[in-house]
Amino acid sequence: MTPDEVKQSITGWCTSDDDLEIGADRFEPGTDFSFGLKAGTLSTAPVDLVVLKADGADRVTIRRSVTLTGDDVDAANALVASRPGSVTASVERSGSDTTIVAQTYVYIDGLSKHTFVQAVAELARTSTLLDAIGGVETASEVDEEAATVASDAVDADPDSTSVDDFAPTPSPATVAAEPVATPAESTFAQPTTPVPSAVPAAVPVTEPLPTPSFTPQPVPAQPAYTPQPYQAQPVQAQPVQAQPVPQPAPAGGWTPSHSVPPQGLRAWGAPDPSGPVVANLAPGLPIQVAEVRGAWARVICSNGWTGWIDGRIIGVAA
Repeated sequence: MTPDEVKQSITGWCTSDDDLEIGADRFEPGTDFSFGLKAGTLSTAPVDLVVLKADGADRVTIRRSVTLTGDDVDAANALVASRPGSVTASVERSGSDTTIVAQTYVYIDGLSKHTFVQAVAELARTSTLLDAIGGVETASEVDEEAATVASDAVDADPDSTSVDDFAPTPSPATVAAEPVATPAESTFAQPTTPVPSAVPAAVPVTEPLPTPSFTPQPVPAQPAYTPQPYQAQPVQAQPVQAQPVPQPAPAGGWTPSHSVPPQGLRAWGAPDPSGPVVANLAPGLPIQVAEVRGAWARVICSNGWTGWIDGRIIGVAA
């Protein structure tokens, strides 16, 4: 990514984040770009940061300078040492003041909105703690002080409700259990109200409960399995290719005139292409051409078998 692309990506992320606000560009020698960034705009104490990329550097640096009054170098170093390893700081003294330059960085090859916003939030948190070095030095003490202020505010408010106001109301059973003061007995007898028994008198306590009756239901009988005899499937007869039928040898004797070409020859029983093929003559088989009818030729084999072939294949018909 070029420096302009890096800056454009960062400004786009900050613009879409309500808690970040882009500041003015800054001129710093030896940098590709430098601009101000305000973090925590939604809080009551936003933090001003500086985002820059050094000339030719492979990372983006986020920086903030904090000036402390007095000698608090040890406390600042201890605070920075307790932060994540990516946050570093340098200490500069000028008279009675101490300047802490805290910074973190994100490498460009891992730069994304998540890594950049996370680095900004971590440096803003570190800067807030550095600002508190002069008063409360640790985050836990900041929380403790805030709790104390909140407690004092509750005590000072006459309309606030104390814990005693939320004392639980005793239940009716508890009130009944406590002794109640009664006036002195009168000379007149007071009528007494009978207290009903917890168990009705009509139901004896010792009488056992009736036992439910259970009548087992008969299980329906399953039909018996009867094996069926195996029935053989009829076998269909396969057609048998007709074999050449030996023919009687001609009276004048058989003399081969040609041989079957390498691709073989199909033979018909008659010079009719719509008829069945009666034989396939093997390549190299010697044959004798006995008759030619147009494109058909009748051939005779050495065993006397005769059939019709395409005479054009062996060159005896046009």
